[in-house]
Amino acid sequence: MKKNQKQHVDVYQMVTDRVLEQLGKGIIPWQKPWKNIKTESGDDLAISYTTRKPYSFLNQMLLGRNGEWLTFNQVKQMNGNIKKGAKSGIVVFFKRIVSTKMVKDDQGNEKEKQTVIPMLKYYPVFHIDDCEGIDTKIKPTDEPLEDEVTLEPIAEAERVINGYLSREKTLKLHNDKPSSRAYYSPFFDEVTVPMLKQYEVADEYYSTLFHELVHSTGAPKRMNREEGMKSHKFGSKDYSREELVAELGAAMLCAATGINNDAAFKNSVAYIQGWSKKLMDDNKAIVWAASRSEKAARFIFSGERPKESEN
Repeated sequence: MKKNQKQHVDVYQMVTDRVLEQLGKGIIPWQKPWKNIKTESGDDLAISYTTRKPYSFLNQMLLGRNGEWLTFNQVKQMNGNIKKGAKSGIVVFFKRIVSTKMVKDDQGNEKEKQTVIPMLKYYPVFHIDDCEGIDTKIKPTDEPLEDEVTLEPIAEAERVINGYLSREKTLKLHNDKPSSRAYYSPFFDEVTVPMLKQYEVADEYYSTLFHELVHSTGAPKRMNREEGMKSHKFGSKDYSREELVAELGAAMLCAATGINNDAAFKNSVAYIQGWSKKLMDDNKAIVWAASRSEKAARFIFSGERPKESEN
């Protein structure tokens, strides 16, 4: 192993040791590191792309994803396309069916009687992120976030991120529009994170982005981390393990790129603490995840792939 690679291995071990040390200090509360940015129409609810109106409470639960939704016909009418493999959500509504029949009154005379029958109908809709050629109508307002500060990108972190994205050409990063979520989509090979301006400190932005990029290393064409790429139930053992890998890897990448913010680190430890408790054996879970986190971080940092025997 080259000297600079050995140096980063030491950094990774240092982060693991620090995490274990912090975990022994009791419960640490986790806080969401970004603010929901204010927009003209809001992106904190599921809304119709055309009417701009929020869906009903029932439909909000059925869709389970904020933002703009369109029908298949609406996408086609705007010359857009639905991404291959995209799955639709459903929106339900009641349609009133009027039934008319002849009945006899008390005097034996026939007359019409109308009955209104509510029938539950549904139609499929697609999230705008699953469409191509359709521009969002959600725009940031000129009203600043509360206590908004101007954050400058961190050069070394940007270098590592850009290097990784340039090597992994199919991986897409969405960080240029307001978002209330941070996630990696294995199906579309896409990472989405809130904009830099939504954070109070730049360190938290890079920690969040590194977390999602570590998730992306689990794809079959990269490190094939099976427990992270299958569709696991939220909170399950495999889901919890992958979250540990991602957050430990993020902490390691922060350290390797010179980001050493104590508040950000403690928030990472709090996140790790929450998922490690679900595995019932904190230290073993952390040590198990640390080896996978290191491999993922080294892969993002320099493109170094582990040997077959190390997978």
